[in-house]
Amino acid sequence: MIALLLLLLAAPSKKPPKPVKPVELHRTQTERAGSPPFDLVPSEVSADLAKCRVEETLPMGAGTAEKRSCGGMLDAEAATRRCKDAARRDSLPQGVTKDSCLADYQRGKFLFPGEIREVIIARRRDGKTVATFQVLSGDLLATFQPVGDAVLIGISVGERVAFAVVSSHGILKAPPLGDEAVDVEVAHGRIRVTGKARAMHVDLVPQNGVLKVEK
Repeated sequence: MIALLLLLLAAPSKKPPKPVKPVELHRTQTERAGSPPFDLVPSEVSADLAKCRVEETLPMGAGTAEKRSCGGMLDAEAATRRCKDAARRDSLPQGVTKDSCLADYQRGKFLFPGEIREVIIARRRDGKTVATFQVLSGDLLATFQPVGDAVLIGISVGERVAFAVVSSHGILKAPPLGDEAVDVEVAHGRIRVTGKARAMHVDLVPQNGVLKVEK
């Protein structure tokens, strides 16, 4: 028995897996008024994403980006407290009453403010997460589509839409676009940025970790 214990102690221990390096976030100069900023920040999502249903998966070069839809994740006790608070503030969703609140929440009829409604998970082919983006209740996933070997993601918070272009290498850097840029769309494998009254027209092409301008 002693010899066996000595053998186990002498055996080399497995090295813990190396953590994925954090993606580089490049804040551009496009945050001026009227401009679509490419500054969407990845999220640290602590929720149990196994409870979120996969709805769509897009190719992303040497990886994939998947969109998941999440229902309410609060347990009955926490949801009951939120129901009571919302009823006291008269802020229950339309069609939901104080008495029906818990049952409606558990059926997925609504989410409380601040809960995750959707989540985008970009992964490399080996399964390592490159970046995660969350869409909270009240926000809108405005854009989720492939462009070249990357994926364009746009999340609307109020009247402002922030964009990110992510590949298996991380967040792609975007050039400053000036205060005339007002709209973004994917066309022919490029990200087309247009200005007011379509006066400006710039195409961005994902290449070598950056978004190069191709007019």
